[in-house]
Amino acid sequence: MELSEHELRVLQELEDDLRAGSPRLARSLGGNGRPGPALRHFVLGTAGMGLGIGLMCLALVLRSVPVGALAFATMTAGAYLAAPPRARFGVRLRPRGNRDDSRSTSEQ
Repeated sequence: MELSEHELRVLQELEDDLRAGSPRLARSLGGNGRPGPALRHFVLGTAGMGLGIGLMCLALVLRSVPVGALAFATMTAGAYLAAPPRARFGVRLRPRGNRDDSRSTSEQ
């Protein structure tokens, strides 16, 4: 289904507003036909976790502790790679300038 001229114009205006208001977000969302690094990390991490689960099954069948340790390390590395960059190690970044000073003044 093809878009009308009005719909194309509205989409272009939205894109221009996004680029003007938040250039960093616009760059991260801008598509060039290739998957971004976040998607690539997620896919590779998920594949690593799947490989680790397979190794863990093999370790259970063989009753091998070293293969089990390798499986655990593979699953852990896959989960780390698949996690979003800001969520790694539980670090959450707060936006600057959005402090709530009303609580600190009322407690004094």
